[in-house]
Amino acid sequence: MAELLSQSFPAIRQRGPWGLWLRSKRLLLFSAQIALALLSPRFHQAPLYQRTAQVLCSSAWQTLTSYLLACTLISAVLTRLVTVSAASYGLSHLALEGVLRVFVIEILPLAATLFVATRAVPPALRHFAQASVRRQATLADVLPCVLGNATAVLVLAVFAGILSLVVAYLVVHGLSPWALPAYGRLIGQVFDPVLSLVLLSKIVWFGLAVGLAPTTAVLETQQTPASLEMRIMVRLLFALLLVEVFFLALRLF
Repeated sequence: MAELLSQSFPAIRQRGPWGLWLRSKRLLLFSAQIALALLSPRFHQAPLYQRTAQVLCSSAWQTLTSYLLACTLISAVLTRLVTVSAASYGLSHLALEGVLRVFVIEILPLAATLFVATRAVPPALRHFAQASVRRQATLADVLPCVLGNATAVLVLAVFAGILSLVVAYLVVHGLSPWALPAYGRLIGQVFDPVLSLVLLSKIVWFGLAVGLAPTTAVLETQQTPASLEMRIMVRLLFALLLVEVFFLALRLF
């Protein structure tokens, strides 16, 4: 029989700095156990994939069209603003590169993360915040939420990024095919192997943060639903901030 998470990670009642340290340590151990479970073949069975597909469908697939449409409009407007502003200063040759580095690399992954978070985290949090669920939850219960929401962030970020690359070209060059070789070289220069790996890693960490956040409700057996929701949303925003700061620092050094 699967071990209950409430037994593996008992409640911590200490207050003050020591209690904060113990709760942080418990949260890290919980995250590590989730990561190991995702890598374990024992959990990769049909029920996990079925429930993950349901989470992915509700988090991303049902709103994929509207999300991509919004990204298309924003990308077109932003590209136009940047190109016009750059041309007025004689820097039109840097406009597309600026759009790729700022919008595609920095803004879109965070936008996809926040979109999935606002859509998927509240219902998942309400589910895991139920007292009966918190007492009986196992790893098999929380893994679909983590895997489904993390995949949703990855799917939305990748699709929106590819679409934005196409929109940026159409806004600047129109339907002319003559600029495709130069645009391809620009994409290759911007998305070099190191930056591509860093970007993919950041998206994965964003997705894991969104997936893990609501499942941590099973650890908070002493919290009321209202205070629990606020605590976990703050925890999620703090985790996203840490990931963003870490990868910004990594790119600088």
